Amino acid sequence: MEVVEEVLEQIRKGTPINAIAIIAEKAPEEVKKVVENLFSDPNCVSSLDEDWRNLLLLIYFSHYSYMAEGKDDEQSISNSAVASITAAKLCRRLEVPDLEARFLISGGRAIYKMRMKDKAEKLFREAEKILKDLLKDREDEGDESDVRELKAMLANAMNELAVLYMDMDRKEEAEKYLLSALDIRREISDREGIAESLYNAGTYYMRAKRLDIAESYYRECEELLWELCEENEDNLPKLGMLMNNMGVLYRKMSKFDEAEKYHREALEIFDRLAKDDERWKKYVADTFGYIGTMYNDQMMFDDAAKYYNMAKQMYGELEKKMAEKARNAE
Repeated sequence: MEVVEEVLEQIRKGTPINAIAIIAEKAPEEVKKVVENLFSDPNCVSSLDEDWRNLLLLIYFSHYSYMAEGKDDEQSISNSAVASITAAKLCRRLEVPDLEARFLISGGRAIYKMRMKDKAEKLFREAEKILKDLLKDREDEGDESDVRELKAMLANAMNELAVLYMDMDRKEEAEKYLLSALDIRREISDREGIAESLYNAGTYYMRAKRLDIAESYYRECEELLWELCEENEDNLPKLGMLMNNMGVLYRKMSKFDEAEKYHREALEIFDRLAKDDERWKKYVADTFGYIGTMYNDQMMFDDAAKYYNMAKQMYGELEKKMAEKARNAE
C-alpha cells in the first residue's frame, strides 16, 4: 500500500513525525480519526486492525527512539532502550527487516550503556544477521538500490560489537569486528565511519601493547579528522579525544616531545569548546591529568604536581556545580 511505504520512508529518514501528515491525508477514515491523538494517547490505536495499529505504534516508538538517541542522561538511555526495542519488535511484525536492524542497533547501544552486556550483544548480533541476510538477498536479486545503506548499518553493528568485545576483553572477536567494520566503511567511502573505526582500532592496539600498529591507525585517523573538522566543527570533540589518546600512546613509547605536543593540542581544543559549553571542562581537567602523568614519567615532579593540582581543582569546581544543580532540582 502506497501510504504504508511513504510512512516507512519517513521513518527511515529519521523523521517519523512527518508520517502523521501522510496518515492524516491518505489513510482510511477510521485511521485518520485516531492518528491526531497518537502522541497524547497512544492507546487510541486499540480500535484499529492489527496492521494499522502496528504501523501507528511504530511511528510513536520510532519517534521517541530518535529523540533519545545520543543522549547520556539516565532517563534518556532508559527511554531509548524501551522505544528502540519496541520499535524493532513492531518492524518484525510488519516485516520491515532493515528498520528492525536499525532499531536493534539503537536498542543495543542503550542497553550497553546500562551495562547489560550480554543483552546488548544479542541485539547487535541479531541486527548483524538480519543485515547480512538482506545483503545476500540483494546480491542474489541483482538489486543495488539500498546496498550502501545496508552496508553502513552492518558496519555500525560490527563496530558496536567490536567496542563491546573490547570492554569484555574478548580480544580476538574485538579485532575481527574492528577490521571488518573498517573494511566495509572504506568500501562505501563512509569518511566519518572510517575515522571512528580507525580511532577504535588504534585504541585496541594500544591496549594490546602493539604500539607501532596503534600509531599507524591513529595517524590515519588524525589526518582524516582534521579534514572533517574543516568541513564541520562538530567533529572537534572527536579530534580532541584522539589528540589525548595519541599523547598517551607517545608517552608509552617514551616519545615525550610528541606526547606533549598532542596533549597541548587537545587542551587547546577542549579549552575552546568549554568557552561555549561547560561540559567540556571535564575534558580540560582530564587533559591536565594526562599532562601531569607525562611529566611524572619524565621524573619532572614539580611540573607533574602543578598539572595534577590544576586537574584536581577543576574537578572540584565541576563537582560543586553538579551538586548545586542537583539541590536546585529538588
